[in-house]
Formats: sequence, structure tokens, C-alpha cells
Amino acid sequence: MLKQNSIILGVVGGILSFIWAYDHFPLYNISLLPYGIRLFFVIDSVIAIVAGIIMIMIFKLAYLKFLYVLNLVFWWINYLLLTLTRVLPAPLIGKPLPYTGGPALIAFILDVLLIIVSTVIVYMNS
Repeated sequence: MLKQNSIILGVVGGILSFIWAYDHFPLYNISLLPYGIRLFFVIDSVIAIVAGIIMIMIFKLAYLKFLYVLNLVFWWINYLLLTLTRVLPAPLIGKPLPYTGGPALIAFILDVLLIIVSTVIVYMNS
């Protein structure tokens, strides 16, 4: 049986996922970026929305524990892509991306929060 704390945590994680997607959808409109990267932002945002729905549906999907592990892996991949492309050459661009504020800083903060929330959800449901 799920505790009420895990349900609240799932809703918070879902809302953070939606905010993350809201932060990334406008990046598709940056015409200076190659089309592949712009498309990546849209696909990644859609996956973030699905991840948010999964977190919110924690009380219905508790028996599908692998979804929460996949969710945690997704947020780790996003975090690593964000941080490593500031040091190593970014795919399709060939050079490290600049350290910027705005969407990148918001995404970094949200990635860290979502990794924490996802880890706690996985731990509470194991």
C-alpha cells in the first residue's frame, strides 16, 4: 500500500516534469540550432510530459515498478547531457555549448530536483 507521502511526492514530481517540458518546448523555435537538435528538444519534452504523468499516476501504477526506474534513468540522462555538453563537444554541433542562464540553468535545477524526487519514489516503491 502506498503512503500518502509518495502520492504527494508523485504529484510534485509530475508538476516539476511539466515545468521542465515547458522550459524546453520553446527551444524548438531557435532557428540557429540544427533541425536534429530542435527535434530532440521536442521529443525530450514529450517524454518529460509522459514521465510527469507516470509520476502523478503513482497510486495506479505502483505494480509497474520498472516505470519508476526508467523515469529515474531518463532524468539522469537529461542531467548528464546538460552538464557534459558544457565540457565535451555537443552532438551535431561539434563544440561545447556555452554556460548560459535562462533555460539551461532552469533545466539544471529541475534535473537535480527530478533526480531527487525520482530516487525517493523508486526507494519508497521498492
